[in-house]
Amino acid sequence: MGTTRTDIYTRQQKDLATMLKALGHPARIAILQYIISQQACICNHLVHEIGLAQPTISQHLKELKNAGIIKGNVEGTSICYCIDEKVWNRLKKLLEVFMQTNEQKKEIVKQKYSEIALQNSVSHTASCCCQGCCSPAVYNIMSEEYDKLQGYNKEADLGLGCGLPTQFAKIKKGDTVVDLGSGAGNDCFVARAETSENGKVIGIDFTEAMIQKARENAVKLGYHNVEFRYGDIEKIPIIDNLADVVVSNCVMNLVPDKQKAFGEVYRILKPGGHFSISDIVLAGELPEKIMNAAEMYAGCVAGALQKDTYLNIIREAGFTNITLQKEKAIIIPDDLLGNYLDEDEINTYKAHPYIIFSITVYAEKPL
Repeated sequence: MGTTRTDIYTRQQKDLATMLKALGHPARIAILQYIISQQACICNHLVHEIGLAQPTISQHLKELKNAGIIKGNVEGTSICYCIDEKVWNRLKKLLEVFMQTNEQKKEIVKQKYSEIALQNSVSHTASCCCQGCCSPAVYNIMSEEYDKLQGYNKEADLGLGCGLPTQFAKIKKGDTVVDLGSGAGNDCFVARAETSENGKVIGIDFTEAMIQKARENAVKLGYHNVEFRYGDIEKIPIIDNLADVVVSNCVMNLVPDKQKAFGEVYRILKPGGHFSISDIVLAGELPEKIMNAAEMYAGCVAGALQKDTYLNIIREAGFTNITLQKEKAIIIPDDLLGNYLDEDEINTYKAHPYIIFSITVYAEKPL
């Protein structure tokens, strides 16, 4: 019998599982409903209200207390139980997140990036994955400078990336290159400079406004071998074994089903082909308040996996020669932290700030 791995689960998943396990009995649901209905701590009355013997009720209360859903305080000769409002609100928030369907999550991303695509060139450079919510420093923290790369086009650079995958992608002249989450075409145009007019570049994006913007940019540049297709990364509209190289810049973390996405990358690559993907990963658990702050990056961190989990998904998809081409820590600026944490909490977090990382990872599809 195989062992069960727990390191692949996020802290949120583990916490939610603990609380749901504690609620896995109708008597505990009834107890919790009664305490909530009283809008105050209860010290007695449960035997009459719930209709169970006191030892049984005590055991159920213990389970709820151990899970952190209720608090128990000694008052005289009695133990009074109250809802832990902080934990209860967190449970509700976790349920809201996990009850979202993958399609709902995709729609949130689609709406946000549609808004970004429609911004003008002045406002989008401050957007850094999120419209109007970042500190002035975030653009420089999350993004890499493209302007030294051949093929760079300023109008196509919306400042949404977290790396330079095309710089590391080992693109050769004549290659067919696919960019997943192509946005306004930035990485596609850099890839086109590498593969030349004899190659082919295909950009995939599921935001219609981005596809339109990218196509307009391609027409302005006079590129006839750069194509933009509307499509979902979990079901890429490309035939099997077509691409020599796949690139992607800070997009996979926005995909709900990452196993399916990397399976699609494997499918469209030729045997012997490879990818270079920049993305956000975690090396440790972020405090809950910091997770809220991290969501200011429009899911760039909220959808991120632990680094080991991310690399395991790539390995399980069948890729070999998995290599980290670049890795850098992402430091959340103090002005953004200050929106969520007090001074003491900021100092505690900054004592161990290296949890969020941008990585560029390379892997090959075997021959």
